[in-house]
Amino acid sequence: MSKTFNFSDQILEKLVSNLSHLGEALLVLAIGLLIAKMASKVIMKFIEKSNYDEIILNFIHTCMKTVFYIIVVMMALSQLGVNISSLLAVFTTISAAFALALKDTLAEIVDGMKIMFSRPFQKGDIIEVDGVTGKIQEISLLYTFLLTLDNKRIIIPNSTMASSRLINYSSEDFRRVDLTIDVDYESDVDQVKKLIYNVVMSDPLCAKEMEPLIVLSEYKDSAITFTLRAWTKTEYYEEFKFNILEKIKKKFDEEGVNIPYPQLDIHIKNHLDA
Repeated sequence: MSKTFNFSDQILEKLVSNLSHLGEALLVLAIGLLIAKMASKVIMKFIEKSNYDEIILNFIHTCMKTVFYIIVVMMALSQLGVNISSLLAVFTTISAAFALALKDTLAEIVDGMKIMFSRPFQKGDIIEVDGVTGKIQEISLLYTFLLTLDNKRIIIPNSTMASSRLINYSSEDFRRVDLTIDVDYESDVDQVKKLIYNVVMSDPLCAKEMEPLIVLSEYKDSAITFTLRAWTKTEYYEEFKFNILEKIKKKFDEEGVNIPYPQLDIHIKNHLDA
């Protein structure tokens, strides 16, 4: 009978011991997650005071949370008597196997990190890469997401972003609008230049502190060509360009300046048989 009681006491003792360890593990997990959350917020506030872009901040925040959570879970497991050294060894072996199997994916991740920390662009910038032009929406570990000017979402692998020639249209405060304007040979050169100049300088989007260039640049078969180079704020580039094109046409019409267009004259001769 005493043996039965001793056996029951042993079982009960193990249950109590296990429950005690489980309680300690849950307590460590709860406190650890709370501390991790608070530490993450404090570090993010410190980082946000820097000049890093929102995309990079989100990436850093995700990495920090992942590291904190892994540490907390491992501490909780240690309270349950799990051998952390063995667990780390298994984790390292599994990681090595995954690294070999997913080497292309890891290369994409590395390229994504290169992009985020070299900062060739920021969220909201308009860029051209691999024949595609669009606004930067997001950079993940594997892909960069663009929104084209006609509202299409383009997903580009980070390896392509890292290895392709990239044009950033938003990196500078000002952009230059280059236009060529044809008029007929009968037009007065000085008058044409003055009309174009007045149109450009009267537009409110023109960066007037940067003098526009207006020159006669080419002789064509049926027209002379003027080149216009004027500056505007980057965000007004397209609006300014379209405004100038429309206003120049209207001003030329008012002043009688002709814009030539291709013409083909056909002469038909009727030869009668003798």
